[in-house]
Amino acid sequence: MPIACRRTALCVALSWAIAAPLAAQSPENEDPSKLDEIKVTAQRYEESLQQVPISITALGEEQFEKLQVERLDDLKKTVPNVIIEQNTGTSSGAKIFLRGVGADESLFTSDPAVGIYIDDVYIPRQTGSQIALYDIERIEVLRGPQGTLYGRNATGGAIRYITRKPDGQTSFRLDGTIGNIDRRDLRATAYLGISDAASAGFAVMTKNRGGYSDNLTTGGDVNDQEVHAMRGSLALEVSDNSKLSVALDALKERSGPGFASCVLRQPLTLARPAINGVVPAPFRYPGCDTDGDLYTLSSNIKDKNDLEQFGASAVLETEFSGATWRNILAYREMDNLLNGDFDGQNAVLLHIFQDQQQDQWSFESQLVGESESLRWVIGGFLFSESNEQPTQQSIFAPGVFEDIRQDTDAYALYGQGSYDFGEAFTFTFGGRYSSEDKDFYKDATCSNGQFTPDGAAFRCSNGQTSYVTRRDDSWSSPDWRLALDYQFSGDLMGYISAATGFKSGGFNGRGGITRSATGVIVDSITVVDEEEVTSYEIGFKSTFADGRVRLNANYYFNDYTDLQLSAIDPAGNFFLRNAADVTIQGVELDLSAMLSDSFQINANLGTIDGEYDSDPSVLVAPGSPTFPNELKQAPELTWSAGFIWDFDLASGGLSWSTSVHFTDEHYQNVANSELIKTESYTLIDTRLGYTPHEGNWEVALVGKNLSDEEYYTGGFDIGGLGIAAVYMNVPRQVGLEFAYRWE
Repeated sequence: MPIACRRTALCVALSWAIAAPLAAQSPENEDPSKLDEIKVTAQRYEESLQQVPISITALGEEQFEKLQVERLDDLKKTVPNVIIEQNTGTSSGAKIFLRGVGADESLFTSDPAVGIYIDDVYIPRQTGSQIALYDIERIEVLRGPQGTLYGRNATGGAIRYITRKPDGQTSFRLDGTIGNIDRRDLRATAYLGISDAASAGFAVMTKNRGGYSDNLTTGGDVNDQEVHAMRGSLALEVSDNSKLSVALDALKERSGPGFASCVLRQPLTLARPAINGVVPAPFRYPGCDTDGDLYTLSSNIKDKNDLEQFGASAVLETEFSGATWRNILAYREMDNLLNGDFDGQNAVLLHIFQDQQQDQWSFESQLVGESESLRWVIGGFLFSESNEQPTQQSIFAPGVFEDIRQDTDAYALYGQGSYDFGEAFTFTFGGRYSSEDKDFYKDATCSNGQFTPDGAAFRCSNGQTSYVTRRDDSWSSPDWRLALDYQFSGDLMGYISAATGFKSGGFNGRGGITRSATGVIVDSITVVDEEEVTSYEIGFKSTFADGRVRLNANYYFNDYTDLQLSAIDPAGNFFLRNAADVTIQGVELDLSAMLSDSFQINANLGTIDGEYDSDPSVLVAPGSPTFPNELKQAPELTWSAGFIWDFDLASGGLSWSTSVHFTDEHYQNVANSELIKTESYTLIDTRLGYTPHEGNWEVALVGKNLSDEEYYTGGFDIGGLGIAAVYMNVPRQVGLEFAYRWE
């Protein structure tokens, strides 16, 4: 079905009556009836959002508070065409799909397609990326492939976190929330001006929530949250033209893993399509949802999900005449111990144990300059990462013990410039060369203790296979970006752009080697080719009605070659492969409007129309319930709309904000299973805050998902194991916020 408007009336009404997310705005505004100017650094230098020929959504501290953006997955309610959910089986992993492209496999042999950056430090793993917001100044979401400046595997887009920096001022802030589901959150930040040349900051955060699902087997609740984190920063003026910023952060999470719920209220039999003219026996699913309540489940596992992270970074900036030289050195490490039940039943159908240890270091050097007609950036990027993960996947019975390791080394050289030709034309051109090398190792020991010392595939007495294997490969790609924008007036800019993107290849890390009783060896640890994309975009950015209305719109067309997707076959085998060539297109609309000095409306709208250009059946093992026809995680329509209304009382001020977010139906897997399909849903959030005229505190009533909408955030349909299980969203949350500020 063509994108644009299956729901024509709705599209027209939203796009011209209320459409774009709140953007990060400057706190200063001389005229309250006008929208504040938005500043971003998406192209490595500060500029107005309305002058950047890129599709960007930006959010600042005020919007985090009023829109209740508290964690990475809350961004789905403010950014068009994005799906961000807690990844299946984990509480700390983030599944991100932007414009229909992303990754939902958390094993480190699968790289994300949407890059995450914290102060320009790349975060490569899904595990641990479900970032809770504290001490964050701004978030910028760049839609579409970022092949030049943010080129590492960012074929879908990039999410940039910009933390708050010490600025020599002394301030203190304390925020907390209490609410239903036993919610208890607390955040504190302190900044101190030590001297004229030194200042420091410190922030701590704890987020706690009880479980929102009941485990009928144990009688306890599951799907809870417990996160504790801290961050320290130091800013030093090391010379007249140089400054050094140092940051340390640490996180400890003891949330339980994600538990799935069975979706079958009675036994179900599904026919399977013919294979080479032979019709296989049908899939038979047992009935396991005995009460019809998807927030109850049965699990017989002793769950575990311990996560610890540490990071350190140093940024040295030196100012020259007309240029800034920025060097970023960073180190990060992560440990995650997970024991999860993925079948949603009180039986050993699919249990996974894994103990991941990850560390990385990176260095990036950027030289940013500006002259009368040219703004430019040149840079180099080095990255090295090591992962090791003992794993056991148990299907009906304990599986083999696997030790999976991968070392990755990557580097890139890049440059981009924007040249002003006069006559309101600006031409942007850029290039990047990326190279990656991966060294993969895996050994397997049978669950009865038998193993092969020489690496040859050895069939154990229990029918499992023991083996040792090592693979290495490398990939490289030149990428480019071109854009032409024209300033029709001071308030209207139009642009057209084309860019390429590259996601490195890899290995099917969850695959294995089997040896049959007759000696036949099957190796499913296959090599995955690189994913490439060419993207085209045309759009405009406008401000009118004397600065009271901002309307931005764009059309995009992305052409993917060898799109990487993960899937599960009917026997419960996970695999990563190149699915097919895919084209994806759509439109995005953003509008903000000040209807009065105190009333602002905001919304966004996005559409996705994705089609396989070649047969992706390689991803669907013979006998799957259905064959693929639509991209997974690609709803045809998403939109959000809301308002912020500030008004005075005799004793203080009230601020009321409400937002509504709609996501169209979409499939959770490549096979387009109807059993675990996410139906369309609408979320309603609201916040009513009070601040006294003579005081530095605030109190607010808050509510998220007020209509108590239920929808699937993920799921598994594995017919050969009798599994049809889904992960549920967090139900209605209401609470009381408080804040104290001292400056």
